[in-house]
Amino acid sequence: MLMCVVSGSGFAASNGTYGQRVVAAVLMAEAWGEGEKGMTAVAEVIGERSREWKISPLAVVKRAKHFSCLNNTRPEQLILKFHRKKDFAVALKISRTLYNKPKELPGLAKGATHFHDKSKTPYWTAGHQPVATIGKLLFYRLPI
Repeated sequence: MLMCVVSGSGFAASNGTYGQRVVAAVLMAEAWGEGEKGMTAVAEVIGERSREWKISPLAVVKRAKHFSCLNNTRPEQLILKFHRKKDFAVALKISRTLYNKPKELPGLAKGATHFHDKSKTPYWTAGHQPVATIGKLLFYRLPI
């Protein structure tokens, strides 16, 4: 297993649990371009699925083909890709909130269970209207 502690990088286990770091890296990969609001809304989608499925946020993001950033990448590789980026601390803060105080998330995604980039039209959007839009991301509340 690849360790996420990189000598001399200042990135150590004290910067969050493994699950929190993986979720933070997913937030960066999926919504970094939309800033803190976009990453928060994606965290809310993860949280909604976590509550409905009664599994951890880590288990949500690791489900096959649920988050495209992990389709051909191991979680450890995604952490290594983003952990030195300036906004990783913001993503990690959001992830910690999702894990420890999910009711403190602001509800930007309005209960959404799915999201996608406006440049694509996934099959599952047919017949559904977005419940929220943040930058280039559209959010949907669908049965899961």
